[in-house]
Amino acid sequence: MFLLIKMIKKFNLLFLTLFNVGKIKKAPGTIASLITCLLFLLLINIFDIFTILLLTTIIFSYSIFAINNSFEKFNTNDPQEIVIDEFVGQMITLLALPIYETLYPVATIYYCIAGFLFFRLFDIWKPYPVGFIDEKVKGAIGIMLDDIFASFYAIFSLIIIFFLLGG
Repeated sequence: MFLLIKMIKKFNLLFLTLFNVGKIKKAPGTIASLITCLLFLLLINIFDIFTILLLTTIIFSYSIFAINNSFEKFNTNDPQEIVIDEFVGQMITLLALPIYETLYPVATIYYCIAGFLFFRLFDIWKPYPVGFIDEKVKGAIGIMLDDIFASFYAIFSLIIIFFLLGG
């Protein structure tokens, strides 16, 4: 039983750091977002958007569990090593692809590039309520929620831009 618990904790650390991407010294969140975009480009050619949404929901749910069960391994309230939140936030931004396509049809890679740039902008800038959540909401929910709100800003910005380009 002890060995199983130890294996789960080790897996949780790998999962939360996106298989050690979070341990990269410079810009681990940006690298995690970029990897997410590349993975999305692969997945969108294999699965439909609803399957990717289901996968993202499962990853989000497991992230809460993994953070709660591994938090003592980190020494800050929002550890830089945890990049699964960037993965989920970036994936949510990309999951709005059907909306983007109806507003301004271009190749999927352009949506990924725009989604990457806008998600990173809002994740780093942290306009209200992203910054508020980042500072005030503690624990697993706080770690995950600020990136989800940053993805909403990215989605709304892209919708406006693609609407204006298409209209």
